[in-house]
Amino acid sequence: MNRRLFLLGLVSLAAAPASAQPVWGTAWKRVPGVTVVAASDGDPRLGAVTEAVEFWNQTLTGLGSAFRLGPIARVNGSLPSTELRRMSDSILGSSGTPIPDVVRTWPGDLYVVLSDGDFISFSSHWPNAQKALVGIRTPNTAPLMFPNVARNVIAHEIGHAIGLGHNPDPRNLMCGRPASCRPDAFRSNTPQFFPLTDAEKAELLRMYPADWHPG
Repeated sequence: MNRRLFLLGLVSLAAAPASAQPVWGTAWKRVPGVTVVAASDGDPRLGAVTEAVEFWNQTLTGLGSAFRLGPIARVNGSLPSTELRRMSDSILGSSGTPIPDVVRTWPGDLYVVLSDGDFISFSSHWPNAQKALVGIRTPNTAPLMFPNVARNVIAHEIGHAIGLGHNPDPRNLMCGRPASCRPDAFRSNTPQFFPLTDAEKAELLRMYPADWHPG
């Protein structure tokens, strides 16, 4: 299998400094409502977001965790591709990025922005604000144009938004930098999600145990 590279940074801005470093393992203190931001009702990735949210909720159920992602809402629109590219570049450079002002006007807590821009898909998490943003690049070019890739890229990014980091194994969903994993390895004519490692399952239960409840 080809290796795949993801930029997917979970950024903690505990005091909202622009230079905060990416961290993993930060749990949500409430059930995050998921808001999908898309410019068109015909966006082919809308169904992939629903599938990815269902994947994580089914995974959490199977592990015996009490945590779930909340209901999915929809906002028409997007963020400028230049803004998303800037955020992506900041996370790739292991620096922080502030919450875009417009995000504060959207309902929900975890925003999945489906863009037509050309950037590396990413995830940012602001734990103090209990907000997270997932930016997904254009589906019109490789790798998201390939079958089965978008659902796994979106699931990978949401995995960061709920607290998971990277692993070096290209057979697994959360493989990423510094390993040389590439998203085209998700390509498949059979719809499927790549698995989690045992260590990632244990980390989910550490963050979200059976007695987890909104704080």
